[in-house]
Amino acid sequence: MPRYFFHLRSEDNLVWDEEGVDLPDPLTAQGAADKTAAELRGGLLHQVRHDSCWMVAVTDESGEIIHTVAL
Repeated sequence: MPRYFFHLRSEDNLVWDEEGVDLPDPLTAQGAADKTAAELRGGLLHQVRHDSCWMVAVTDESGEIIHTVAL
């Protein structure tokens, strides 16, 4: 099963997902990123500066970005 990595990025910061998650296909990884972004919008992001712009970037095992979603 392919492994996908969910990195958090802003202009100044990168939180690198070194572990990743095994998922059956890119579409499932995209759905997981969208769900994670929605959860972060509802919780964690209330603790960061309002002028910061974060996104979830999903990469495959080769490092290619397959999906991004803004937070």
